[in-house]
Amino acid sequence: MDWCVSEDLKKFICNGFKLIRNSTDFSEKQKFQLIDRLLSMGAGAGWRPKAISINALKLFIKNDFKKPKGIERAHIHHRRDTLNELLKKKWENDEWWDWYRERDYTILSTREENRKEKDFHKIKIIKIPLEKNLFLGKRVGYVYGDREKNFLRNISHKLDETKL
Repeated sequence: MDWCVSEDLKKFICNGFKLIRNSTDFSEKQKFQLIDRLLSMGAGAGWRPKAISINALKLFIKNDFKKPKGIERAHIHHRRDTLNELLKKKWENDEWWDWYRERDYTILSTREENRKEKDFHKIKIIKIPLEKNLFLGKRVGYVYGDREKNFLRNISHKLDETKL
């Protein structure tokens, strides 16, 4: 499975989601914040990059494949939009889970690319095969070790192929 959360954690998150969403004790803003934190518990399995931008790869190359500053996991679908839809749409049982899971993937990008939401869909990327389990998400940042470094070295030749 390419996005794996233990059944116990999934059950905890789904139950917490229902509890928060149906609560009359929290404002909409509080629900938004609580659900965001609850969902981040699955960050070790989610928030995985499906791709890396050409500019992010260039930054790794420039830094001799040491983890450079200025690389971020940019959500393909902005988290703000995803959370708003999670709160507002009528969901039956836990049907939201698969929908959310598909929207939870990221792209490794430069900070500047991530900040330009309007143009984000235009950035040039190289795919990262999910089955390789690279760049696993953390609450903040991502895992970067020898496996990730070797992967980036191996794909860096694609820069020549793209004739940038």
